[in-house]
Amino acid sequence: MLNSVDDLRVMLEDTVQNPALMGHIMKTHEASVHAIYETAQPTKRKRKRTTVADPDTEVPEVTALRLKHDAIQLKCWPLTMHAASFIRPPRQSDRNTLIHVKVAGSGPTSEAGAREMLVSVTVYNRLSWGPKHLSRASQHVLLASQCIGDLFEAIPCTSNELPEEVRDNSGAVTGYKFRRSEDDMVVDQPTGAVVCIEGVLYGDGQSEDDYSERLLAIVESSPEDQSRAFTKGPSMYDAKFSSLAVKMHEPYWMLHAGNCEHIFTISAMRLRHPSDPQSGYPLTTQITPPMCDFCRVCTKVPASYSIVGDVRLGESPFLMCGPCWRWMGEPKDGADRDGLRR
Repeated sequence: MLNSVDDLRVMLEDTVQNPALMGHIMKTHEASVHAIYETAQPTKRKRKRTTVADPDTEVPEVTALRLKHDAIQLKCWPLTMHAASFIRPPRQSDRNTLIHVKVAGSGPTSEAGAREMLVSVTVYNRLSWGPKHLSRASQHVLLASQCIGDLFEAIPCTSNELPEEVRDNSGAVTGYKFRRSEDDMVVDQPTGAVVCIEGVLYGDGQSEDDYSERLLAIVESSPEDQSRAFTKGPSMYDAKFSSLAVKMHEPYWMLHAGNCEHIFTISAMRLRHPSDPQSGYPLTTQITPPMCDFCRVCTKVPASYSIVGDVRLGESPFLMCGPCWRWMGEPKDGADRDGLRR
């Protein structure tokens, strides 16, 4: 019999760390979900059925766990047919590439006290196949004494990994130069960024004419956007979360690297607990694995090549998988190239 929360925690940890017990729980759950789907949502499509081991072949510890679960008298414990409306298969955004929490900074700051507030932020990206749909990209935890710029630098984005084009005197691309290469001692040029929170635009402050100034000029020159009231705020590196008036779960907007957009929400705010990490803020707790674009020839497998300047393909860059590129063959210099290199 469980006498305390610690007893429950020890029992759960022992079950999770035992492969036989955890395997039995997972197979039993999958079999229950399969039975609910077959009854509540009948379809001609055959689903893979999960088989549960025969009780006669169970090891004693699995039998003891099964009997303990069968003896639970709570009516809400087993899944019923009503659970079909709340069950869905796992999505890409449910996965996490991180095994441990990623440390992105050195917080807390010197201003952080014992009653420092923690701010949880969820970042979303637009889906390429449906711009009106959003998918969760990452989750972060910051201190209220940290600024918007700390959040911006903590967000993982593929736009930050794009190489810089190297052009010749005629303007043709002759190669690519990766940022922060070992032989490059020059600091990367900022690509610009702006964050919009409750109608206030926070630029990166890297220049007098930053993204916030440009966005205000576009809004003022657009007749259909006159109803939107935007004001320029301080630099995102000077605006602390503790000084902002934000709404929970309200979508806010971020733009950087030309046309790369992110939507983020404040998902939770609470006081820091002694069991929370004492340093390393902002923390990244979840990163969704990126989904690769499919080959534009066969449209069946993820693309592994980005072909630039091949006139046979009709557009540049053109995404292709390895087999389709080998089937196309290498381009003939002067005939199939348009002055660009792959």
